[in-house]
Amino acid sequence: MKRKRLGALLAALVCALALAAPARAAEPLESFTDLDAGAWYAPGVRFCLKHELMAGYGNRIRIFAPNVAMTRAQLVTILWRMEGKPETGLTMQYTDVAEDVWYAPAARWATAEGLMTGYTVLQFAPDDPVTREQFAAILWRYARYRGGALPQLDDPAYERYGDRNEVSEYAEEAMRWACGMGIVTGMGSEAKGYWLMPWGNTSRAAAATMLMRFCLDLGIYE
Repeated sequence: MKRKRLGALLAALVCALALAAPARAAEPLESFTDLDAGAWYAPGVRFCLKHELMAGYGNRIRIFAPNVAMTRAQLVTILWRMEGKPETGLTMQYTDVAEDVWYAPAARWATAEGLMTGYTVLQFAPDDPVTREQFAAILWRYARYRGGALPQLDDPAYERYGDRNEVSEYAEEAMRWACGMGIVTGMGSEAKGYWLMPWGNTSRAAAATMLMRFCLDLGIYE
């Protein structure tokens, strides 16, 4: 009896200490060996690390991989975290999303809400890279999901982008909105021209920057 009582007391003490322990702080940018604190992407990466929207790449916690393309699995998980990790009872039919894989709850939620559906009923394509126009369209849907109807924003300088006609029809309104909000700023210069590169892949560094602008514009985080 004494041993059982002692064991119960020890278990209770361990639980109490675990509850009292401070939450693990988010990893600072300086802890990653492939990030430059003075680079253009630093504010966005710091923001995403602070709010635990992004972390290390794969199992290598000291590698952020800023130039690697963001995948659909990564982006859907970020939005799910941003929303507070909601649960849904949706039964997915995707053959490429295992029930116990790390991004499954996020894919289930996003599919249920129509924020990010599969290419087909059976294919979510979690490892596919997210293009810049897809990124804009997904953020646009998520903004509508959080706040209802959005203003019809149109970047006055949208016409300057030399490849604006390459934006897919489904993403044009979203891209115009994203440019008007300052979430997407394009690339280039006055001398060489400005480009949206809508079909180009979204790097993790660019994604962090656009996510920061998006969150600050919508007041999701301070």
